[in-house]
Amino acid sequence: MHVEVALIQDLVPAKLGAEVSAVVIDVVRATTTVVSALAAGCEGVTPVGDVEEARGLAAATGALLAGERGGLPPEGFDLGNSPGDFTEQRCAGRPVVLTTTNGTQAVRRCLGGRAVWAAAFVNAEATARALVDSGADEVLLVCAGSGGEMAADDVAAAGCIAGSLALLGAASPGDGARVAAALFDAWKHDLKGLLGRSLSGRKLLEVGLGGDLDHCARVDAQPLAVRLDRAGAFRPV
Repeated sequence: MHVEVALIQDLVPAKLGAEVSAVVIDVVRATTTVVSALAAGCEGVTPVGDVEEARGLAAATGALLAGERGGLPPEGFDLGNSPGDFTEQRCAGRPVVLTTTNGTQAVRRCLGGRAVWAAAFVNAEATARALVDSGADEVLLVCAGSGGEMAADDVAAAGCIAGSLALLGAASPGDGARVAAALFDAWKHDLKGLLGRSLSGRKLLEVGLGGDLDHCARVDAQPLAVRLDRAGAFRPV
């Protein structure tokens, strides 16, 4: 298995090869939220790029409408993008439509390959094991970033997943994966500190949602691998 990292989503090729398994990473907060919603029993999470498209899809399907712009939920949304808000009481058995500034955009860039996975610190090892079990040969870990810039939280999570793949004996890392793994190793004992210093984390602190960083920094807290299905929704594997 060859493992490479796109340090920002703009580095994702315009057309992914059919053999590429893309893993979208938006630690703060979209992919952490996707995993949290599914762990709480959500029926599926459909990522959508545009706010109005999300409104229309949720209305047509009876799904919960969730997401953010500028870190905060748009008017009329049922939920924002805080992973801790996706509890069993609120979303068990319900489909969710999610639109975010960076993460759901990154998902759209990755369509057309072999598979699209959603990962963060919370499900790093589960994702690595699922990639191995799926027989993936080419893996691209895609860091969503923040507003087109690199976000250290996403890069470190990519390094965590690349490290797990290496421990499983399955990975031949490219240079991007080596850089990401080195960042994770440097901060693995203070991930919340890294998140608070990252571009994404600082933006979250500015809108008063710093408490979300506790959820985003928990490594392997939700051992659930998550993959996009043919209908365009993330579901557990």
